[in-house]
Amino acid sequence: MAAERLARLVARVRSGEELPRGYAYGSRPLREEILKEFPAGNDPRVVITRNRYGAVILNTAHALFLDIDFPPPTVGGGLRRLFGKKDDPAAAPLAELRATLERLGEASFRLYRTAAGLRALAVDREFTPDAPDTQRLMEAAKVDPAFRQLCRVQQSFRARLSPKPWRCTYIVPPTDFPRESAEDQQVFADWLEGYDLACAGWATCRSLESVGDGEALPALEAVVRLHDGLTRCLDELPLA
Repeated sequence: MAAERLARLVARVRSGEELPRGYAYGSRPLREEILKEFPAGNDPRVVITRNRYGAVILNTAHALFLDIDFPPPTVGGGLRRLFGKKDDPAAAPLAELRATLERLGEASFRLYRTAAGLRALAVDREFTPDAPDTQRLMEAAKVDPAFRQLCRVQQSFRARLSPKPWRCTYIVPPTDFPRESAEDQQVFADWLEGYDLACAGWATCRSLESVGDGEALPALEAVVRLHDGLTRCLDELPLA
């Protein structure tokens, strides 16, 4: 893949085009530190990684996660909050997501609240990231298009397990992975110690309800336990 990208960049330069700027989320597999694999070996079904801003990520081969961001607030909603009438931003998106999942009837799901949206995890059916029915379901649930693209490219689904650093008043890692020098490794170790302390009073999501009455598959039940334990979704903690 690196050789192909280099060839494309060389072609752009030779044709007089500008080099691409920034990082196109979802355009290629992410380069992340692998923390653990389940099962260990050549074909893991679950891989836990650490992303570029230090959060722990659950990557799954067939356990479908749907992450839905809340829509931006309207002028009317902002005025109501200004004058003390606070709407629950999750109420309408939750009702819409519930109705969509019930209407499609693709699987049974567990639903969660995140700091800025909702999350759904399929529990009684496995999915393939680039399959047409998977993509239709993700589109119907209004999953971010860049996230859908990333799932296709990586051939896996993703869910963040630990807080975003800035939401728990902490900084992002001062060094990038891979950290090859002893100095960078020590700097990151110091950052990680502080990050773990900063995360202590926060949860990543909160368990809400279930949709559908299908019986959970044993393999997916294990993913649910792993996800729920590491996100602390059953604890009464603020979300980050």
